[in-house]
Amino acid sequence: MSETQYGLPLIVPKSAEDNARSLKRIRIEKGGSSGFDERWLQKLIIRYPNVLPIEQIEAALTPVVPICMELPVNSGFIDVLYATPDGYLIIGETKLFRNPEARRAVVAQVIDYAKDLAVLSYEKLEDAVSKAEAPDGTGGHPRVRLYEAVAAFREEISENQFIDAVSRNLKRGRFLLLVVGDGVQEGAEHITNFLQQHAGMHFTLALVALEIFELPGEGGGCLVQPRVLARTVNIERGIVSFENGAITIKPPADGPKRPGNISEEKFYEELGANFLAVVPRLKAFTAKLEMIGIGVEFGKSSLQIKWHSDEQHTWNFANVLTNGKVWTEILNEPADRIGRIDLSHAYLDRLKSLVPGAYVKHPTTRQVSWYVAKGGSYVMIEDLLAHEDGWLAAIQEFMAAATEALKSQ
Repeated sequence: MSETQYGLPLIVPKSAEDNARSLKRIRIEKGGSSGFDERWLQKLIIRYPNVLPIEQIEAALTPVVPICMELPVNSGFIDVLYATPDGYLIIGETKLFRNPEARRAVVAQVIDYAKDLAVLSYEKLEDAVSKAEAPDGTGGHPRVRLYEAVAAFREEISENQFIDAVSRNLKRGRFLLLVVGDGVQEGAEHITNFLQQHAGMHFTLALVALEIFELPGEGGGCLVQPRVLARTVNIERGIVSFENGAITIKPPADGPKRPGNISEEKFYEELGANFLAVVPRLKAFTAKLEMIGIGVEFGKSSLQIKWHSDEQHTWNFANVLTNGKVWTEILNEPADRIGRIDLSHAYLDRLKSLVPGAYVKHPTTRQVSWYVAKGGSYVMIEDLLAHEDGWLAAIQEFMAAATEALKSQ
């Protein structure tokens, strides 16, 4: 069977009289004479980090700032290192894994790199970066420090806060690990299966295939088609100890916890900074939601409560922000699209009735903008969780009403 699920991309002209043209696939070769080798791929992903579908893998880990190539660590050299303004580190390893043995080897290698990073202090990381290769591909060393590189993308970030965040993530081994390659074959997703129960795992690992095609015309250039083949989830960390100079990890005494990801951990940490008591209550509430088919997704700074009623319809009951505010207007648009905005307004009215002092805010004449407010701003998550049984009932009432409305269409 073909190594990809996709056919060749076509350029289709506006005029029906012209023929569609298929694009030529560029094959990445190890030590080949074409110039398209692992080094070329390494330069591609550091010069153009947006070719990597990081937002699909970990929504909180954006924007991505290229830091260096060939970062020296104990077990070798990390191909590409990125950072985010929030202090997260991303390892990119480019490999041509044409067979299962090579794929397993590169996954083991990138995990070793993560272990090497986890024992570094911020100062030692900074020193390693200074000895690495600059991200511009010229072969020289980076001209700026780690913080300066990131601050160029977000000036308002505090250096002390950035250093603290990086140091914290180093200690926890909280990284995004990307294995990026060409020629990924079927079955690659099975590489990560054993990682799902890896005791103490605190990183996200993803396999990314980049299929690259040559664009016609004098301008040249390439079309890059990224695909996430597989990704792991995080298990709550185990007990980490140092024995005979080596790191050992033992699972938690009460067994593995619910799998999550870095974006989820980041959200609850930021929410807990000001609403510590809310965190366990919100986790318990979302567990109840999952039992009735309501999913929870994590964005850059939000928790989204979503229900996929079928393949065509998705309903967002609330966006909970890290500042504690809850956006409820997002349910209006999908209800309006089926001509039943009255259903989402009934949901808002039900929430309003639960929270003393709450009301439905009409900021404009557009009914899709209405939301539940209190005290001149959005209702807070702690207010809704104080009446979580009523909130759950309001969600279930909407689900039943929307199901009937869709049947009648």
